[in-house]
Amino acid sequence: MPMTQTDDLSDTEHLILAYLQSHTPRECMLDKISTGISKSRATVLKYLGMLHARGIIGYTFIGRSKLWMLKEAAGVEERREAAVAAAPSGDSQSLASLAFELHKLRLREAEVVEALDHPETVVLTVTDDLTIVGKNRLFASLFPGAVSLRDVVRPAQAVRLEGAMARAGAGTPASLELDLMEKAGIFRPYEVTLFPPRPGEPAGGMAVVGEDLSSRRRTRRHLEALLSIIRAAGSAPDEERLLVEAMTGIREKLLPYLHAAVFMADMRMAYATFALTGSVRDGLAPFLARAMTALGTVAAGKDEEVVRLLAAATGSTSAASAVAVPILEEERATGAVLLLLDAPATATDVENVEMVADEIASALKMQRLDRERSEYVNTFLAMNRISGILNDTRDEGSMLAKSIDAAMESLGFEMGCVYLRDEADEMVPRVQRNMPESLRLMCLSGSFDRLFDLAFRERRVVYITRGTPDYAGLPPDVKASGVATVLIMPIRIGDEVVGLLNMGSRDEKHYMATSLENISSIGLQLGMALERSRLARALEGDHA
Repeated sequence: MPMTQTDDLSDTEHLILAYLQSHTPRECMLDKISTGISKSRATVLKYLGMLHARGIIGYTFIGRSKLWMLKEAAGVEERREAAVAAAPSGDSQSLASLAFELHKLRLREAEVVEALDHPETVVLTVTDDLTIVGKNRLFASLFPGAVSLRDVVRPAQAVRLEGAMARAGAGTPASLELDLMEKAGIFRPYEVTLFPPRPGEPAGGMAVVGEDLSSRRRTRRHLEALLSIIRAAGSAPDEERLLVEAMTGIREKLLPYLHAAVFMADMRMAYATFALTGSVRDGLAPFLARAMTALGTVAAGKDEEVVRLLAAATGSTSAASAVAVPILEEERATGAVLLLLDAPATATDVENVEMVADEIASALKMQRLDRERSEYVNTFLAMNRISGILNDTRDEGSMLAKSIDAAMESLGFEMGCVYLRDEADEMVPRVQRNMPESLRLMCLSGSFDRLFDLAFRERRVVYITRGTPDYAGLPPDVKASGVATVLIMPIRIGDEVVGLLNMGSRDEKHYMATSLENISSIGLQLGMALERSRLARALEGDHA
């Protein structure tokens, strides 16, 4: 640059020129120049305009941003743009040649993308400041929001990465182990090698190849622990024992968590190592719902609200992250395992817990199917017993009492009642068994009228458990009493509903559609017997 152009420049202008000489055009936007020379944006913008007016510097546009550069470099860029602008727009052959050139580049790109598509190896290229330029499909899927390699490296390992960059920058490939953050609070270990460009390859950056080390980190001890947990869970007699075995196994053999809980899809807490209040449940619900909706593990770091909420609820002073692992049955989530940890989880830890969650899902499904089969058999027993009662009993009161006793005993319900419609079309209680006073009063006060109307209107069995939508609509006192299953069976004469047989249980009952049809037939049996009894009384009255 001629001395006559710069001998009368101010100190600020000299600083700007020095910055432009020592930085690549990509780093010469207004914001970066302002930061680099410690001057305000307004001051830098003013002097950039003055230098440009004197012909010392120029600029080019990238999007809406100006990249400033010394006039010689700017001239090269301006000549390139002029050459493009000067291309004869009417020269179809030239345009066709450019189109074929682009076509070849796209084909080559597709070939390279396929060649880089390795199942356990991430491949990317970065600039000298670690900005990501290119990446293979695996990296793009695992780290979709990453702009810089720094975005996904565990902060404590940043210094090691800088050292490897320096070694690679000197011309020698450099290898190191790095934990890359796939999700907030979840890191996967990689053996990463940084390759400097060879002669003929683009300068100003390097290639990064990372091999997943998760499978190597899963030791024989881990595999034996998983097998032990799976065996214990598979032989558990019920949900409670299953979850105790599985969660204890995780804590003692796989991942020593601070606290844990297992929630079902309806937010019922089936297992926990801490007391749960309503406000804590409400605070956890969005986090758990995210895992169950996405059908994938979600995690939260130390500064996120869910971790602070769990730390306060459990009194844990060392809480550093939380993980929610969905319990999946086919393509839906039936619950989630929640863990509070004192350190960010590794991908290996998470995958181990996911395997346990899959076994929990499988064991819960088998338990449910066993219960459904059992309930299916019980419905036949109830039908046979009630059929015998109805054939042998003519007195209406005795018939109702014996029928509800047989139904409750065969189907395993602890409480029940029978209502019949009277001549004024009012529901009159006829038989009650083990009904708590609060529930009896609610029946009389009309708290169940909505469900009764549903059974009358649709002439079908109303079956409600904690996992069904109608459970939320039950009166609070019903849920507070511990009732987990409500069964309302219409007593029918043809298509007319003449009464209801209602039962409740503190256990969750699982019925298949066929079982509910069998239960519905009990109501039809009972209705026919009532009609027969009433006709018999009417005939006796006529003969009297």
